[in-house]
Amino acid sequence: MPPSPPRIYRFDRFVLDAGRRQLLGEGQRVPLQPKTVDLLVALVESGGQVVSKDDLLQAVWSGQAVEESNLTVHVSILRKALGEQPGEHRFIATESGRGYRFVANVILAPTLEPTGGPENRNCSRPPPVSSAEWEDAQSHPPPPGDEIAPPSTNAPLSSARRLTAVVTLAASAALILVYATVDFRSFAPTSPPVREFKLSRLTNNGKVSAVALTSDGRYAAYVLGEGNGNSLWMQQIGTATAIRVLAPMRGEVWGLRFSPDGTYLYYTWFAGDRADVDLFRVPSLGGIPEQIPNISAPGFALSPDGTRIAHTNSHSAEGKTYLQVTDIDGPGRRQVAERQQPRNFEIRGQVISWSRSTDILAAVVTDYAADVPYSSLVGVTLADGSEQLLSPRRWYNVSSIEWMNDGTGLLVVAGDAPSAPPQVWALSYPPYPRGGVRRLTDDLSRYGWVGIASDGQTIATVQTNRGSSLWAGHTDRHLEAPREIASETGPLSPLVSLVNGSVVFRSETGGSSNLWAMAANGGRRRQLTTDARASYQGMCASPDGAHVVFSSWRAGKQNLWRLAVEGGALMQLTSGDGEAYPSCSPDGRWVAYQSGVGIGRPTIWRVPLGGGVPEPLVDTFSSKPAFSSDGSRLAYFYLTGERWRIGIVPTAGGRLLQDIDVPSGVTERLMRWSPDDRGLYYVSVVGNVGNLWILPLDGAPPRRVTRFLSHRLEDFVLDQHGALVLARSTEARDVVLLQSVR
Repeated sequence: MPPSPPRIYRFDRFVLDAGRRQLLGEGQRVPLQPKTVDLLVALVESGGQVVSKDDLLQAVWSGQAVEESNLTVHVSILRKALGEQPGEHRFIATESGRGYRFVANVILAPTLEPTGGPENRNCSRPPPVSSAEWEDAQSHPPPPGDEIAPPSTNAPLSSARRLTAVVTLAASAALILVYATVDFRSFAPTSPPVREFKLSRLTNNGKVSAVALTSDGRYAAYVLGEGNGNSLWMQQIGTATAIRVLAPMRGEVWGLRFSPDGTYLYYTWFAGDRADVDLFRVPSLGGIPEQIPNISAPGFALSPDGTRIAHTNSHSAEGKTYLQVTDIDGPGRRQVAERQQPRNFEIRGQVISWSRSTDILAAVVTDYAADVPYSSLVGVTLADGSEQLLSPRRWYNVSSIEWMNDGTGLLVVAGDAPSAPPQVWALSYPPYPRGGVRRLTDDLSRYGWVGIASDGQTIATVQTNRGSSLWAGHTDRHLEAPREIASETGPLSPLVSLVNGSVVFRSETGGSSNLWAMAANGGRRRQLTTDARASYQGMCASPDGAHVVFSSWRAGKQNLWRLAVEGGALMQLTSGDGEAYPSCSPDGRWVAYQSGVGIGRPTIWRVPLGGGVPEPLVDTFSSKPAFSSDGSRLAYFYLTGERWRIGIVPTAGGRLLQDIDVPSGVTERLMRWSPDDRGLYYVSVVGNVGNLWILPLDGAPPRRVTRFLSHRLEDFVLDQHGALVLARSTEARDVVLLQSVR
């Protein structure tokens, strides 16, 4: 059979190679997710005809069940990639009630020939990807932004309706069906689909941050963000009946589990001004909380008999993390495993699970020495301390793990690629020789926390859909209603303002974390980097606006890099084991930063902006420095005893000039100096709502600056004239249930 002719299309300034599923714009590859490329191919090959939404769903998500809202999200992503402005329809037109139509003039090209003039016509075609190369790419995922789209299946169009819900930022509360090809007792890769699940929403307030499920699957407990703090609730499955177990408190829940008999709820509580996370238990139907003494456990799991707790711990000075088992009502404690940096046990979240049948602890170990840090799932046998790998693959952004009741597998909430949103997976145990993995959710939402009933019929998890936005205002004007200047579904922080008034920020548009710039009114947006691998942990700008310093994974570890705003040249400033939260001095000479990220002992250092040898500034347990506006002082957070405080020292280091209590509600410990250096602006979070406050340095009480009633406040930047830009986010977080319908 002769080979199929190449399917290469030219329109406007773009070339679409449908066979290779690649889009070029003026000779340069346009980064798109594989599903977005499939959508473009389906539209272009429609010959200018209207394609129904059902047909597009079938073409792009063949063999899967997704909701119409998922299609809407990818159409929006595609329009932005093609350069359409809001209200424009130069490429894709929406036919109300019918579907979409590709309206640009399309030419079928005989070869892959970029548009843009004769100078581009001798570009060679990229070599085809062999099956061996493709399998190797799947086994060794490329860095973020370099993902390879899998070969096209060229599925025929049909009108099959999807039954699974993929809830996006605009998702409704309707019930939706998901079909998961999972048999918890047969995970061989060739196993047929034997279990069908219905995905339904248990809560509908959008403010849930944690969930736990009783072993009989009849009740779920969850943490609810309210106006004056976080509260704890319990709800009966299948009903709208819920009772408040704990009234709102200021702080965050980092762990939540029922006792094996369902009598108690155990939870860990973090208050922003304290060093440790405290462990409590409370009767499931409400009562007086009881603190469990001598256990500081960010992540924990209960033994099957409810008498012991497995938990993580860390020793920052030694760079070690530990897995320990402690008696709940006694002094007994033993260490069962440890890790040394740069490989650490994860310590926050639902990152430990105690098998009810095998007495094996499952834990998450992250390797920070890899080019792209990844996590492994490790099993530790309590009887002899032996360890085993529970999954042969690399995982990313692991938030939750949970053993199935009979010990034949685990549920894992994680991403299978660095930029992939965490989804719910089922893994077989033992992992060898079968090694089966089944994906239970497959959408654009992020998932976190997971619980499963003992009969395997009900799974509870928290589904999150996030949107971010940038807002501009001024400190001497009404800040309750600043104007929005940008928005997207991914992060838009950290950010800095330049001397010319423009804003530089981090965005994951295109699937990788890069730096972008735009005018203060939201116009003239442009991409500054193509492979920055920028971290969310801080950014600063030189006083002349020529350079931006940010934290990046480009060198395999989290280090500081300097970007030339014009020209895009990058220079590595630090090369230690982990540096973040830079602050640029007003004289343009220095960058102060936190050395020691993660579980390492953090201290404050500085490095010349032009490059050079780093120097220590503060050798106590300290983090997140900030230069004063006149450059004479440096503020930072530091730990003394069990509490965090704010210290202020001369710019070159030395004795404390001021020692200040951390105000209540501070969880992220983010601060900036006021333009007149008389106060420190900071973020206070209550009930998942972030507001800006100012702490006067003359001893006066803190004063609230904004009065937002919704959204988190991720970052903010303030210039010398009081102009303010805020990075805010909103998350719709609800408990969803996967329940067997067979």
